[in-house]
Amino acid sequence: MKPNANRPRSKNIIITACVFLVGLMCWGIMMQDLYDKRMTSLRDHCRLDAVVFSDELQQDFSEGEAIVNGLAMSIANSKEHTMEDFDSITDYVVRRSEIPIDSVQLLPGGVVRSVYPASKQSTLGVDAFATPQRELALQYAEQNHELIILGPTDPQSDGMALAMMMPVFLDVGSSRPQELWGFTAVYIKVPDVFSQTVTNMDKSGLAYRLEKTGFSYNDYATILESDVAPVDPVSYTFSYGGCQWRMQLAPREGWKVMGSFGAAAALGFMALLMLTALTYILLFMHDKQKNLRRLAMTDQLTGLLNRHGLEAIIKAQLDGGRLQQALFVQLDIDDFKLINDINGHQVGDEALRHLAIIMRVFFPREAVLARNGGDEFIIVLPTDDLAAAERIVRDFVSLKKEFNYQQTVYHYTISMGYAVYSADRADGKSPLDVLRDADTALYTVKLHGKNGCRRYAPGMTAARRVQMGFSLRDVVFNLPASILIYDAEGEDILFANEELISLFECDDLDDFLHYTKHSFRGIVHPDDYERVNTSIWQQIYVCTNRHDKENDAVNYRIITKRGRVRWVIDRGRLVQSKRYGRIFYVILIPDEQMDAMHAPSDRTDG
Repeated sequence: MKPNANRPRSKNIIITACVFLVGLMCWGIMMQDLYDKRMTSLRDHCRLDAVVFSDELQQDFSEGEAIVNGLAMSIANSKEHTMEDFDSITDYVVRRSEIPIDSVQLLPGGVVRSVYPASKQSTLGVDAFATPQRELALQYAEQNHELIILGPTDPQSDGMALAMMMPVFLDVGSSRPQELWGFTAVYIKVPDVFSQTVTNMDKSGLAYRLEKTGFSYNDYATILESDVAPVDPVSYTFSYGGCQWRMQLAPREGWKVMGSFGAAAALGFMALLMLTALTYILLFMHDKQKNLRRLAMTDQLTGLLNRHGLEAIIKAQLDGGRLQQALFVQLDIDDFKLINDINGHQVGDEALRHLAIIMRVFFPREAVLARNGGDEFIIVLPTDDLAAAERIVRDFVSLKKEFNYQQTVYHYTISMGYAVYSADRADGKSPLDVLRDADTALYTVKLHGKNGCRRYAPGMTAARRVQMGFSLRDVVFNLPASILIYDAEGEDILFANEELISLFECDDLDDFLHYTKHSFRGIVHPDDYERVNTSIWQQIYVCTNRHDKENDAVNYRIITKRGRVRWVIDRGRLVQSKRYGRIFYVILIPDEQMDAMHAPSDRTDG
């Protein structure tokens, strides 16, 4: 039986699919890890930007703090402590300031007085402590001697501003604590104060949001925000002016890590596809090599090992020390050439395939089965029990062997010869020597009736095989006698050799069959047919009653295709055939004596 070619192909597809799935999983894990690292790197970079821009904001605040702190120190060091003294100072400070100042106020005792510009009204009103929130914030500044930032506020509906306020303390004597004079306040414009920072963030392609808390609540209020709100931003928090500030940043276009990541993913996937294709190609090539090795060692008709494969297996077992004792068996199909000649090579091939199948089923798995060529087979049967192995061989010979081909059942028998191989035998015979002994035993069986088996014995000699070297076709077609085989019932001609065709002066078998109309009646002279037919069956009847072979002999005339009348001697035998039923085997011998006697009177026109 030939192996199923679909099995290795399906196996290769499954292995390739597994490689692809495992590779896809690894590729996915690597891409996820790369994505996470790229995203982490991007967020870390954005977080670093938040720190940098927050530092820039604090630098802007520090300039405003310097102004209010300078005003506070001027008031604290002034002897008169009057507002009129600070107009020129404030005007000078505002003009030199690098931050956008909206207004400057002094708050002696909490009473709000505008200094710059003098005409601008304060959003704090007259009393800075008018609301609980402002009172709480100013108390915080007083207690901690720190700058506070209020807002954002709307100074006069011309924009937003942050109020930076610093407490002012006066020395009233060494024995008394400092006394709160009031506060200095500088209003810086929003978002003008952040213009440079905003510009830098826009150039960096960032969306941003700046928030701060108040003194009486912990919720963040938005101070500044880009036109595109940051999505899933990173945050950086810092304290300034008694408040918590939070800078939130995110890429303006969102957290996208494609670009080089996409190229890496595409290259990785292409590498996976190439790995998958390479895996399939390697598996395909491995199967091809394996198949070529199998073809080189396997007989294509039966699927068994050929002689080369058998020798390779035996050598491998000998090298591995696994072949210690075995029966070496040679066998062939009895009269196989006759099967081919009569039934055709297709039936012969089917007989060989059938024999290979039953050999696989009958013999144990450890048996090595091979076709040696033609109808000859070899079996190497490793065994520790020679008697049991010999019983297996004898049982296989006696096994009924029949197969069905095109709705016809065919039977055949086999002959087997075997010899014993032992690795430690004293005669030192190699496996090939033992095979030759088994072959000698086989042909001993052939010369003694076939359909049996024999064990090689030292006294056996190689049989003369010359007489077995001729096929039935060789003998029949080249025998110097005219041979005819025809059906006893319908008289249909089944076979005619070259000698018979020449006797009737026909060109070939088709010409002969056309001339005789495929019938024995067409062979016999029309005037002699009834006499010949009656004589044949009378002789058969007599032989049957005497239990002799059913032979007959009769003389009659034939007419050749060229019109010549000739006398022949017909010697026939009636035989029962399993395939055709009753058939006549006939030899026609030209009767030259009768030809000479009747030539003048029997000649016809050509």
